Amino acid sequence: MELKEKMREFNKRWSIVSTDSCEEALDKFKNRILNIFVNIDKRVTRESIGVFCQYYGIEEVWHYEFKIPRSVNIIDRLKIEEDEMEFYRLIQLIFSLDITQGIDAIQGKFYSKGVLFEKVKQAIELSDINASIGISKDQEIILYPRGEKKLDNELVDNVLSFLNNKANKHFQEALSFYQSKKGVKSAEGIRRSLEEFLRFKLNNKKGLKRNIKEVTEIAKKDKKDVNVRNIIFQTFDYLDKYFNDESKHNDGDINDAENEYLIYQSALLMRYLNRVLNVV
Repeated sequence: MELKEKMREFNKRWSIVSTDSCEEALDKFKNRILNIFVNIDKRVTRESIGVFCQYYGIEEVWHYEFKIPRSVNIIDRLKIEEDEMEFYRLIQLIFSLDITQGIDAIQGKFYSKGVLFEKVKQAIELSDINASIGISKDQEIILYPRGEKKLDNELVDNVLSFLNNKANKHFQEALSFYQSKKGVKSAEGIRRSLEEFLRFKLNNKKGLKRNIKEVTEIAKKDKKDVNVRNIIFQTFDYLDKYFNDESKHNDGDINDAENEYLIYQSALLMRYLNRVLNVV
């Protein structure tokens, strides 16, 4: 964001280092989100508010002003949430609701899911938090862990843009489980995403290991550097073995660093395969 870059340059010129703790950075982000979603209950259908309350198992409360029902169920839930991961989940859930569009009576500005997305994106860019936001191929807005910005753009956003529906669903689940620090479930989501992506590309129903062999045969037709190709498919084999040893067949413990590596490595592989299998 332009404002953040200007302030970063100012801090650099004056040798100013941010003193915000993780808790302070999160508090600032929460305030930005509350400012953005201040009228969210008025912009969500009554049915969606009911769905929201049922999901969180909270009482659905309605106030009446001049016999007109008014809800503060969503904004109140946002205000009281203290857990970082659950706060991100709340934002994700809100974007999954039926948000109407129109002119905001208080702010006098156009209101829609797209407008909210841009505002939340700006809030995230302004905040020093471990979160990013993007739009998948099927136009679903998702939050996922922030890594290096360029890596996220190339290996997460771009991967989500070309995955088929089943592979995309499992990749999003993997990101969600990563946020919740459920490494084994995240790794299983990545494995299933790879598996479904290859089934889609090869138009079959084979398992991951059998399709790795199929892709290897196809890639041999590529006249490019054999050593590079071997590195790529050795990585593929190692990943398949890792998934089987650590996630598919036992309850091994996968830490954040390993989980993040698996996400990026698998995304990089799918990006490569998307190109190779489109060319062949």
